[in-house]
Amino acid sequence: MSKVGSAAVTLFLFAFFTRVRGIDSHFWLLGDQIYAWEIALRPFHELPLVGGATHVGGYTIGPAYHWIMWAIRVVVGPWFDNLPHAGGYGQAAIESAADALLFVALARRLASPGVAFAAVLVVVTASFDVALSAINWSPPIASALAKLAVALTLLDWHRAGAWGAAVIAACAWSAWQVHTGAVYVTAGVLTALVLDPLTRREWPSVRRATVAIALVVLVLQLPYLAYRALNPSSGRAMGAVTDGLGRILSGDAAPEVSKSVAGFAGAFNFIEVEPWHTPLPVVALVACAAVVAWRYRRDSAVLSLVLLPQLLAIAGYALFLGALDHYYYLPVMPLSVLTCAFAAALPAGTRSGRVLGVVLVGAAATIVPWRLGLAATMYRLPEYGVLVTGSREIAGRQQPLRAIGTEFKLPESTDPEFLYRVLGGRIDKNAPASAVIKADGTVTYVVAAF
Repeated sequence: MSKVGSAAVTLFLFAFFTRVRGIDSHFWLLGDQIYAWEIALRPFHELPLVGGATHVGGYTIGPAYHWIMWAIRVVVGPWFDNLPHAGGYGQAAIESAADALLFVALARRLASPGVAFAAVLVVVTASFDVALSAINWSPPIASALAKLAVALTLLDWHRAGAWGAAVIAACAWSAWQVHTGAVYVTAGVLTALVLDPLTRREWPSVRRATVAIALVVLVLQLPYLAYRALNPSSGRAMGAVTDGLGRILSGDAAPEVSKSVAGFAGAFNFIEVEPWHTPLPVVALVACAAVVAWRYRRDSAVLSLVLLPQLLAIAGYALFLGALDHYYYLPVMPLSVLTCAFAAALPAGTRSGRVLGVVLVGAAATIVPWRLGLAATMYRLPEYGVLVTGSREIAGRQQPLRAIGTEFKLPESTDPEFLYRVLGGRIDKNAPASAVIKADGTVTYVVAAF
């Protein structure tokens, strides 16, 4: 195995085990995770034809997230009694594989494995990403698909034929189906697929890429079209987004550019810079973007993949009239790190290039403990392991219960009966007894309802 291949395997293993460490005891089991896993437990023919409802109204444009989580449940679930943290293992594996492939693509494109490794290590250990990457939630899956599409394009898969372009387009479009915030990366990838052969005046390749994109989009949107035909009164997908754009076009509102710029800068600091608080990284990012724009001015693929999605995110969220949350930017933020890598990289064949790679890997490795320390404080449910232990004991009795409660407080959207039902237990309001799970995982039974 080559050095790049060995480094990719190492990176995958490090990323995967970092992300899943302890999830069997602190898995973040809130309403969104219960909703996603309940759907994943269904037979395939009962899966929704569109994505889940968003907190700003409407729903995503396709079922990719539900189908991916269903596949994870089928492949990984039996190893964990189909409990929801099985989804965390599968989700972490997908994202870690995407990171490893992104490293391979960067190492090849930059001709600098050291800079590539340092950049992806920064992406992998971002505290916010680590905390979210194994909790059964759509933004991390969308980020993984976006990284796969970017990596495959950097590896020139689209130049190999129509199938390569189709695979890339499928990854990119599925990322948008999974999470609306991935649309900017999707647009950048699809632009690269067409612009790359266009700038080289390879007209057959342009036609091939255009046809491949059109066919992939049509096929992937068939479930949505079927849903709309079956449910004509269901309302529009992404209603809050289209409503805001309609108000701007009608003159009732103006684009909120300053809010969008501040949102992008805040997301970059929170996702890629925390736990440090300083405006300098944002200034450095702008400088690096300028360097990349000049250095790769004749490389339409790099500009489309790295810079265009960030510009589109700023422009796009200026047209969104609601409040901006950091996770909206999760699929875009790895490209900010790539911007710095493309700006800084020197060929590893030179002495300065080798020294730069070693220095950057060392710097990236040095900050890992602080970043993982912060990640360990975010999005954790310490009572999850206790719920699993208690639910296993209750399910082992193979008797229906009237209700299950806990002697400790859970988040409002956490259902203490969910794991018991997943394990095959049955809640019957006419059953003679209820159960109470204690803080040590033991269970007491009472002949009463709560």
